[in-house]
Amino acid sequence: MLTSPPVDAEYRASETHQQGGAAVTDSLVSMPAVALVTGAAQGMGAAVAARLAQDGFAIAAVDVKSCDTTLRALRVAGGLAKGYVCDVQDWAAVGLMCQTIEDQQGPIAAVASVAGVWEGVPFLELDPTTWSRVVDVNLTGSFNVCRHTAEHMAARKSGAIVCVASNAAYMAWLGGAHYSASKAGLVGLVRAMALELGPLGIRVNAIAPGTVRTPANEDDLADPEVGTAQARACPLGRVGTPDDIADAVSFLTDNKRASWVTGITMLVDGGFGTHGEGADFASASSTVPRLDTTSALTLLPGGAAGHRPAGPNQS
Repeated sequence: MLTSPPVDAEYRASETHQQGGAAVTDSLVSMPAVALVTGAAQGMGAAVAARLAQDGFAIAAVDVKSCDTTLRALRVAGGLAKGYVCDVQDWAAVGLMCQTIEDQQGPIAAVASVAGVWEGVPFLELDPTTWSRVVDVNLTGSFNVCRHTAEHMAARKSGAIVCVASNAAYMAWLGGAHYSASKAGLVGLVRAMALELGPLGIRVNAIAPGTVRTPANEDDLADPEVGTAQARACPLGRVGTPDDIADAVSFLTDNKRASWVTGITMLVDGGFGTHGEGADFASASSTVPRLDTTSALTLLPGGAAGHRPAGPNQS
C-alpha cells in the first residue's frame, strides 16, 4: 500500500540546494537531495528525520501510518518534507514509492531504514505466522527499501544507506529468537550490500541500538525498577534517546565525515554490549515472559504505536 500526496510547490524552487558541500541540480528545476526515512511517524524515525533535515536534506518521511506530526515539526523548523504511507513489506509499493519520491522530490541521496517490530514470544510458542510478522518487517522490509533505492543510487554512482539493526543481533533475549534472527540477518545483509555496492559509489552501514526511550516503551521504563535496571546496565549510566541514534545516522550518511566508512555495524547502546548483563529486561518488564500473545505486536519507533511495551531495544 502506498499513499502519496500531490507535488508540493516548495519543491519547485529555482535555487540550487547544497548537500554535503555538493549542489544537486535537475535539468529543469533545482531540488535538494533527499533522505528517505522509514518508520518516521514517531520515536527514532522522527528524530532521524529531524536530524537529517538539519543536515540539509529534504525528507521523504515513510511509515505505515500518517507522518503528519513529523512533517509539521520539520516544516516549522524550515525543512522540506513530504510524507508517504507505505508498508515496507510490500515490494511493489516500495518500488512505486521510491520512484514517486525521485519524480516529485528529487534524487534519493540517503536512506535510513528505521522501521521495525518487536513481538516477544517464547521459542516453544513461536509459529510461522509470528516469525514472518517480525522477519518480514525487520529484514525483508529493509531489503525492499534498500534494493529499490540502491537501483536509483547506482545510476548516479552515489548514495549512503543506514539500516537500524539492534544489539539483539549479537545477544539473545527471552522471547526474542525471531527478533534476534531478523536483526542478525540485517547485519549480514548490510555487510553484503556494502561489498557489492561500494564499487558503485554507495556506502552501506548499520546501527545497533540498545534500549532507547521512545513512545513504545515509555510506560515500561517509567517503572522505577525497570528504568533503573536498564540505566545501570549501561556503563554510561543511562538509556538512550532517539537523538543518540539520529546523531549516529547523521554521521554515517555524511559523505565527508564518513566517506571511507562502509560495511560496519555501529553499536550505539551506552556500552551495554561490552558485557550484556544486568538489564534483566525480560524478567523485569511486562513484555516477556508475562506475555499475552494475542495482543503482543508492537510496531517500534518509528513504526506505528504498539499495543504493548517494546522489547529490549527500540529499533
